[in-house]
Amino acid sequence: GRDVLEVECSRLSNVVRSGMNVSNKLWELLEEKLLDQVFVVEASQEID
Repeated sequence: GRDVLEVECSRLSNVVRSGMNVSNKLWELLEEKLLDQVFVVEASQEID
């Protein structure tokens, strides 16, 4: 039972790691978009 669990865990971490490489690129894009949104919101609040 334990061996199966370890295999599953290592397989899962491999999937996560390969997924992270993809999502890192996506996160960079998302963060840029989110930061733009935040700046817009803060700028519009300062006008008031």
